[in-house]
Parts: sequence; C-alpha cells; structure tokens
Amino acid sequence: DPFVVSCNGRIYAIGGAAHNGGPKLDSVESIGLSETTWRMETSLPEPTRQGHACALDGVIYCASIDGMYAYDVSEDRWDDDFPQPGPIGQGPLAAAYEGEVWVIGGFGDQGTRCYDPEARSWRKGPDLPTEQAWASAVVMDGELMVIGGAHGSPQHDAIVFDDRTYALRH
Repeated sequence: DPFVVSCNGRIYAIGGAAHNGGPKLDSVESIGLSETTWRMETSLPEPTRQGHACALDGVIYCASIDGMYAYDVSEDRWDDDFPQPGPIGQGPLAAAYEGEVWVIGGFGDQGTRCYDPEARSWRKGPDLPTEQAWASAVVMDGELMVIGGAHGSPQHDAIVFDDRTYALRH
C-alpha cells in the first residue's frame, strides 16, 4: 500500500508495507515515463503506511497516522522540521487544492486540515458529512471530490467540496 503520486514528470511510490501486512517501509522509488526501471530516492524520515500523498509546487506531501512528511523533489530532501497538524486518523486522504494541502478524514475522523506552504501553518477545514478513510481525493474542474473508501455511512456517493462545506453528490 505505497503512497503513489506524480510530481515533476515522475511517478513516486512512497512507504507502504511489505506483502501481507508486513512491517512499514521507509523506501521511496521513482520512475519517469520513458524509463524502464525504478530508481531509489532519499528514504522517508521514518517508515509509514496507510496514508495518501499529493504534490504541490514540486513538493510531495505524505499524510498518514504516523504524521506528515514533505519531500522537495528537486533537492531530493525531506523537510525535517515540517509542522504537524495534530493527530491524523488511519488511511487519510491528501489533495492539493487552491494552493493548500488538504488532509482529509481517516479512520474515525471527519476532520479536514489545510496546510499553507508559504505560511508553514495549518488551519481547520470543513468536516466531512461522514467518516472517510482509504479513499481517493481528486480535484477536477475546480471541485475537490472524495470518492470511495471506508466510511461511516451506508451511502456510496461522491463527496464534493463546494467552497464552504462538503456535500454528498448522487
């Protein structure tokens, strides 16, 4: 279950676990579209799994129950002084949205935390209508959507952020 994200023309596979729920990994590998082999990058500061990653302005942000990590792709360096948003549920989502990094939900968590890279600070975002974990968060046509995953609701609709709050979309 590595975090997979594209940034600056490369695909990155970050962390995860060895097969069958084995130990957490700290490995980071990347591959370009015209390449045939993966290359090793600088390892995570600590092993992590069951999270999500997004990229914003050449930096990859990883969110997991183990914490937040930021990797500057051009410098091949992890930020060892990255500000933490507080506890994050297991299996959170991450998305770059309107110049911020949004960390959304996680097991037992309806919260959203929004990180401003320029200010290096977090703010509270809107709560999800239901708990949401191990899903996908994507931005399309200016809308942030949370799709799939495990949640505390019998509904299987997309959740869309509409500038102020999340709403279920049927």
